[in-house]
Amino acid sequence: MIYDEISEKLKGHPAQINDLAEWLFVTINTMKAIVMSSAKGQEQIVLDAIKCGSTQEIQQIYDRIQGLYGREGFSYRNHPNYYYLSSLVARYPEQQLTEADKKRIRDYYNTDVYLLYEIG
Repeated sequence: MIYDEISEKLKGHPAQINDLAEWLFVTINTMKAIVMSSAKGQEQIVLDAIKCGSTQEIQQIYDRIQGLYGREGFSYRNHPNYYYLSSLVARYPEQQLTEADKKRIRDYYNTDVYLLYEIG
């Protein structure tokens, strides 16, 4: 399972992610955790990422989600895992997305375990 692979990799705290599939997982998984933590039931907003054509557009959605849901109601907003995962999202270079990447986004959205709460 990709969650287990990425979780294990992130325990070493790499400064960035170089694989698009892994970056998509980290980004989608973290966005969903943010929304679920502060506004359960509104996590469908994460699927806006499927409409994106590039990683930069997904980073903009991430920023929007941080602004909408990553404030007072978000219990992990000052947690080191949140800062770390957000830095990984921000450090990925712009890359165009394929239809296969968009399918991955939907698949990754359906994951019900979250890196935010697990990595150490």
